[in-house]
Amino acid sequence: MIDTAKRLLTVALLAVIPSVGFADDDVMVFGGDTYASGKMSNLDTDSPRSAFVSGFSASLDGPVAKDAHIAGGHVSVDAPVSGDLYAAGVWVAVDGPVGGDLSVSAYSVAVETKATVGGNSRIAARSVEIDSDLAGSLLAVAQDVTINGTITGDVMLAVDNLTFGPDAKIAGLLSYVGPQNIEIPESVIAADRVIHRRVAGAALSSLAQMTAAGEALHDLRENGTVRTAAEIAAGKEAVKIADEKTFGHDDGFWALLAGFLVTLIAYVIVAAIFFNFVPIRTEATRARLMAKPLASLCYGFLALSMLVGAVPVAAITIVGIVFIPFVVLAIFVASVLAYLVAAYAFAWAILSRIKPIAPSLTNKLLATAAGIVLLSMTHYLWFFGWIINLAVVLMGLGALAAVCGRRMLSRKDGPAATGPENIERQGAPARENGEGPAGQP
Repeated sequence: MIDTAKRLLTVALLAVIPSVGFADDDVMVFGGDTYASGKMSNLDTDSPRSAFVSGFSASLDGPVAKDAHIAGGHVSVDAPVSGDLYAAGVWVAVDGPVGGDLSVSAYSVAVETKATVGGNSRIAARSVEIDSDLAGSLLAVAQDVTINGTITGDVMLAVDNLTFGPDAKIAGLLSYVGPQNIEIPESVIAADRVIHRRVAGAALSSLAQMTAAGEALHDLRENGTVRTAAEIAAGKEAVKIADEKTFGHDDGFWALLAGFLVTLIAYVIVAAIFFNFVPIRTEATRARLMAKPLASLCYGFLALSMLVGAVPVAAITIVGIVFIPFVVLAIFVASVLAYLVAAYAFAWAILSRIKPIAPSLTNKLLATAAGIVLLSMTHYLWFFGWIINLAVVLMGLGALAAVCGRRMLSRKDGPAATGPENIERQGAPARENGEGPAGQP
């Protein structure tokens, strides 16, 4: 812990250096350590001790005698690192030998052909591609993982899609958590050294994003305060056991149907909570979305950009990495709420046009469930399915942001009887009591 505290303190100094006068490609050597920071930061000189690099685009092209710490939007490491390598960003590519451990957190991670890792590898990302040899173990949480190299140690994965290249080989044990069984060639690893734990596929994207790499969290985990995402996912094995007891197997149509029904029930319960405790704001959000869908789409894009952008910003400061799980949790919660309110709004609009319906809690929940079912069917549309669902989430998020923002402004400026917020506050109870036109905002 002492070493970790020193490392975090040093990196904290690196995080504030750009604000006190560093320009692009500025390099400073202090205490034998090398610091580089700037918008387009490239460290191509030798580092006699540890190296610290940060920037919108950060690259390491000079050899490092000890540890290397690098963070940015686009990160590339092409030089040899004698010690450990810590990298965080959106796109991270490692194409140089690493003598110690490799810890990476990003959207996309590529460990390329010239990159060898002498220690253990810990990776959290949306997609991971490994084309080199790893001497130690591999712990990875991602939606898509591709392995095309030799891994000497054990491998533990929380993964949705796992593929192997012609040069893939695992000398240790392979334990993976995923929604379905994956065919693993005998040339990669013998079947008796493979362990599969099943978990719903929808959870893997969140797990991949909520896992933070780095020695600081590793130390916290050893002290019993943090579990890795792979361990959390492994704890979901109760889902598999219940599914097997109910249907007698863990794959196929019935398992998918059971998973969908459980998800649908969970969504409806969340919707019921919001309909019951914040009915006025929920109705205001629905009315906003249906009145200005395009504007809501634009606001949602901006809101999601700000939320997602907080992740690399926190990663660039290094010390903010510990807050990344909370940011990702906020993104997940906001996305779920946006999806629910959008599903409710669209379904209510369609149903009310077919036949006027009373705005009771039961009818609202039925409309929400119908909207979720309809949106789930769009997943099967080729290419356009995910675009439709993304647009729905953005519109719901934009409507939420607009209503919440207007609410905050009304608190700041004081109540106004003729303001739009008060109109909605006065109109929503009348609608819920059946005094206004059914289904109309």
